[in-house]
Amino acid sequence: MKALKRAAPRICTFRAGLRGGVWQVTRDYVFHGEYASREEAAEGACNAARSLEAAGGAARVLATPGDTPIPHHTSRSKP
Repeated sequence: MKALKRAAPRICTFRAGLRGGVWQVTRDYVFHGEYASREEAAEGACNAARSLEAAGGAARVLATPGDTPIPHHTSRSKP
């Protein structure tokens, strides 16, 4: 009997960006939350990414400007 191969999980993208003076986080372009600062938004996105990965998903975190990748595997991520 052959073992079934599972497809790799789809990578969800969390983005932290400034919109209308408020820092927002999106998950795959869908609103996820808003924050007072870039640092808080990045930390919120990192926490959400780690939570998703703990449940078996795959995630990446990006922030403006320029969709800069943010490492989210550490206990305290700094953008």
